[in-house]
Amino acid sequence: MSLFIYRKPRSLLPYALHTPTGRAPRGGWPLILFLHGSGERGNDGKKQSTVGIGPAIQENAVGWPAVVLMPQCPRGQQWLGEPLALAYELLNQIEQQYQTNPRRVYLTGLSMGGYGSWNLGCLYPQRFAAIAPICGAADPFMVWQRLGKVPIWNFHGTSDDIVPVSFSRALADALARSGNRGARFSEFTAEKHNVWNRVYREPEFVRWLFAQRKRLTK
Repeated sequence: MSLFIYRKPRSLLPYALHTPTGRAPRGGWPLILFLHGSGERGNDGKKQSTVGIGPAIQENAVGWPAVVLMPQCPRGQQWLGEPLALAYELLNQIEQQYQTNPRRVYLTGLSMGGYGSWNLGCLYPQRFAAIAPICGAADPFMVWQRLGKVPIWNFHGTSDDIVPVSFSRALADALARSGNRGARFSEFTAEKHNVWNRVYREPEFVRWLFAQRKRLTK
């Protein structure tokens, strides 16, 4: 049985949405934006929920007490330009519709979505309480310049043969040089590209993510 709502709005991206049961905590539910990898592109609105955070939620919905938005990138495109802008617009709409907690908006993604997480984080560094890219990459200069104050936990498998772990190491170095004291980087020895299967089931990571809260500026 699916725990997700599926939608295909005309002007935005198709998406899957997880909404928790029960009464929302004070301030509203946390909101997570998940960006999928290249293999889940399309327009069915469902495939992106079958890899990464989606299966982790299906296995343990209680462990993910948040509204989780999973937009789907069109075929042949990447989490850049218009698709990324549409994902961000959709995030804003879901936030308003479900009255989620503005201090607890989180961004995560895997592979192509890991790239997208870095990209969107660099575009809107003050928007997210935390960012968790998995086996992605980005421009180290942009990361150094834009993400020096955002809590980030970056993950990569040392045996990744699709996106080299050296890419994440360069970003960890950029964050260290930026003075980001909330940045973490974890390499999983012998894990390959699909390290996300482990990450989204790591209790320490889930606890860390939900513990992050952004200061609101007036």
